[in-house]
Amino acid sequence: MQLVDLNPDDPSVIEVFSEIDRLMNTLYPIASDQSLSLEELRKPNVYAVGLKNEDGIVACGAIVKQFNNTLYGEIKRLYVCPSYRGKGLSRRIMQILLYYAGEAQIPVIRLETGSQQTEAINLYENLGFKRRACFGFYRDNPLSVFMELSLN
Repeated sequence: MQLVDLNPDDPSVIEVFSEIDRLMNTLYPIASDQSLSLEELRKPNVYAVGLKNEDGIVACGAIVKQFNNTLYGEIKRLYVCPSYRGKGLSRRIMQILLYYAGEAQIPVIRLETGSQQTEAINLYENLGFKRRACFGFYRDNPLSVFMELSLN
């Protein structure tokens, strides 16, 4: 498996983003969608990576540098294709993103995930994330879980 930067023009990236969107649309109302778009991958404040093999992108994730009174990174699009789950790939992507955040001197990592995504919540808690109130442009939503990890 090869670590690659996510290129919005890559058909494999387009396919995995579509797969993520289909899954999220089965779990949550479309109005709840806070996903990172393909076009946003081009922005300089976005670091997005994937693990790719002969099947295409099988795992991915991104960190977006944000500023709202303080610098923080927001985790977006963490996903592993169903046939590759249970192999530690989401943890591997998260470790890569957290390493990047440390190198980029981003002091705090935040995320919003869905309340039905218990495996993701367990992973984040295992990595040291703590639940917190909504942040940025998010509003309180019973379908959302907000979390934060200090890198200091």
